[in-house]
Amino acid sequence: MQTTFEGLDYDAGREIGPMEATAQRIVANYEEEWPDYDPIQSGLLQALRTLAQNIDAQNRKGREISRNMAQWLDTLARLSELHPAEVSIDDDVASVWSGTGIEGDA
Repeated sequence: MQTTFEGLDYDAGREIGPMEATAQRIVANYEEEWPDYDPIQSGLLQALRTLAQNIDAQNRKGREISRNMAQWLDTLARLSELHPAEVSIDDDVASVWSGTGIEGDA
């Protein structure tokens, strides 16, 4: 089901500030990396968009943004918790930790 006219996204006809542009890149990355629908991820990504719009609007008006920035950072942290980065070590480090790569042990 198409919810908007082709070429008319939610941001058509209005200025996109630097924070919102950043949010759009983050959202696109998440949607590309993890395309399966996840309601939590979807909600956090929408919150990121909204916070970015608010931050840009407050910056244009010369207002204080620390509360929204704190929420922005918290939202990013929550997003990163949904898909933790895989930590890997190379084979040499693994062999030393396991004790199999230490010379002189037999």
